[in-house]
Amino acid sequence: MSNVFSGNLPLILVSWIVVLAVLMIARQRKHTAGVGLVFAYVLNLWMIHWVASLMYVLPWYNGENPEYTTSGTEQSLYAVAAFAFGSVVLAPFVIDSGILPRSTGQHIPDPRLPRMYLLIGIVFYVLLSTSLGRLPSVTAVISTGQSLAVVGLSLCCMQAWKDGDYNRFFLWLAVSFSLPFFTIITRGFIGYGAVATLSVLIFLSNFSRSRIAVIVIGVFLGYGALSVYVTYMRDRTEIRTSVWGGQSYSNRFSTLGQSASGFEWFDPANIEHLNRIDDRLNQSYLVGAAVAHLDQSQDFARGETLVDAVLALIPRALWPDKPFSAGSGNLVSRYTGIYYNNEVTSVGIGSVMEFYINFGTTGVIIGFLILGVLVTALDVLATERLVNGDLNGFVLYFLPGLSFLQVGGQLVEVTAGAAGAIIVALGTNKYLQKMQAKAAAGGEEGDALAPPVHHGV
Repeated sequence: MSNVFSGNLPLILVSWIVVLAVLMIARQRKHTAGVGLVFAYVLNLWMIHWVASLMYVLPWYNGENPEYTTSGTEQSLYAVAAFAFGSVVLAPFVIDSGILPRSTGQHIPDPRLPRMYLLIGIVFYVLLSTSLGRLPSVTAVISTGQSLAVVGLSLCCMQAWKDGDYNRFFLWLAVSFSLPFFTIITRGFIGYGAVATLSVLIFLSNFSRSRIAVIVIGVFLGYGALSVYVTYMRDRTEIRTSVWGGQSYSNRFSTLGQSASGFEWFDPANIEHLNRIDDRLNQSYLVGAAVAHLDQSQDFARGETLVDAVLALIPRALWPDKPFSAGSGNLVSRYTGIYYNNEVTSVGIGSVMEFYINFGTTGVIIGFLILGVLVTALDVLATERLVNGDLNGFVLYFLPGLSFLQVGGQLVEVTAGAAGAIIVALGTNKYLQKMQAKAAAGGEEGDALAPPVHHGV
């Protein structure tokens, strides 16, 4: 199957776009409800498998080993096609089978819940930097809890938009756009903040009546994001030295300000810009390297990492000697033959490569069929609860769904994150419901959360 496209990278890239278009059109024609999880997933996959690959068709760009990039992009095409098929064709059967808990009740949501989710997410973000965030089993929960900030911001923006309070809407939107800069200043990484912002924007795009407007705005934002990225990559070493060196926040802001003063708009004719993108956003190159390496060695994992992903659901507190941890470790080197200094460079294996190293192209197709069903089911279940005003129920499905957006990491991180998300959602909802009950019993108003009103089942 790997020779279907005979190394024709332009055809592979066009086929990628065709698959995305078919997925979006099919969902629109079926009136498939969603809060953006499906779109966010394929867009994250597109960013690390398509964008850098496009540079290899430019006549003035000579990247390293284009055969690897072509081969890896082909595998990612099989992945997104399988995901789309699972989402459009298979997921409806699972959703309508009766085995999933559908939402039928109507709720009057408490307007203060979005801000509470945001606040709790910020608390989790701070806790991750403390000694508590390094305890076994606690790390996964606290790390996932950060995503409550994404949930809270999404709901705050939606609430302001529905209320017609556009000043408040643009304020929350500005906060959402600041997330990448916040994660740079506090941790030296842009990735988590960028994915968080993207998740909020895609969530909000579902409320637009014009798909064309969403696409046009998306193109402009995408160009802006690439410009921010190439500027950040230019100065990343200095920024991280400031952050990781424990310098004061005034020094960190000064370093970031100096970087911003020399802001560079992305120029596709600028080889330095293309190299910065190729260096860290070309996951297809690594997949292609794995394809070539395994073609010679035939030393496939044969389900080893998939079993680890299942075992990751067992907390380390219950299994202290669990022989693996989240993070791709040396898997990339083991299956590509490319060795990195893991103390300096963190290289994620990504879902496409991980399925491939287990069972080849067949593993990629089957794995992404399953992912297409799972992400779509979470998307639909979260949407039903949001439409019915059940914010607690929405969080219970949306938060685990965000864990699946780690398309560049190891499946162990996805399953551990999803399990942690369920724990966080249940615990947070129980805490907030106790506050509501206490407020109801004491007849309190103001800062306390008011009890929700339910209608139906």
